[in-house]
Amino acid sequence: MSLKLHLKPHEKIIVGGAVIQCGNRPIEFTVENSVPILRQKDIMAEAGATSPARRVYFVLQLMYIDSGANDTNYHDAFRELERDMTAAVPSSRRFFDEINGEIAAGRFYQALKAAQGLMAYETQLLEQMDGSPLPTAG
Repeated sequence: MSLKLHLKPHEKIIVGGAVIQCGNRPIEFTVENSVPILRQKDIMAEAGATSPARRVYFVLQLMYIDSGANDTNYHDAFRELERDMTAAVPSSRRFFDEINGEIAAGRFYQALKAAQGLMAYETQLLEQMDGSPLPTAG
């Protein structure tokens, strides 16, 4: 199944581990085989992994675009982040259940999307810490 992509001028995309940047004009191209693809809006630099949920997203991103020799390291890092975050915030378990299901099925892009939900949840919890009660698990 092919995927048609449209890039804006200077937009970056990762295709199969290679970072590609569009020139001064918009382009359209088709990817004919199955490779990891991340658009610029979904790419997180390591410096952006500034919270537990963002570190989860970053590690999942590495699993997705850099599969191979480092898989064990990425999975170990993910498990440690999962353990720490669910211990600190038990209500985050539902996100990790979804993420783990996607990983088990080999759907790393969908795992990244689920991690975006985890990041939004983390932001919501941090905003509530200004005095509002935290929600309970459930």
